[in-house]
Amino acid sequence: MSTIAFAKPRQDGLNTNGIYKVSRNPMYIGYFIYFLGCVLLTRSILLFFALFIFQISAHWIIISEERWCIHKFGDEYLSYMKNVRRYL
Repeated sequence: MSTIAFAKPRQDGLNTNGIYKVSRNPMYIGYFIYFLGCVLLTRSILLFFALFIFQISAHWIIISEERWCIHKFGDEYLSYMKNVRRYL
């Protein structure tokens, strides 16, 4: 759902439709759920640590993306941030 919604932004490039009305980063949530499922199925401690490192890295990427969006979209993105949670 997030990939389909991501492919259909508004004319100015900001995407606040579909699943993006619920979460500002649904693709990252999807990645996390998928990899968490892999961790639980394999019961791998190594994969668990890889997931932990991935999630920390993803969080810093998201913060960087948010700064870029604030710069590009300004007050409209700040308003979006107030109304929609970063994750869930």
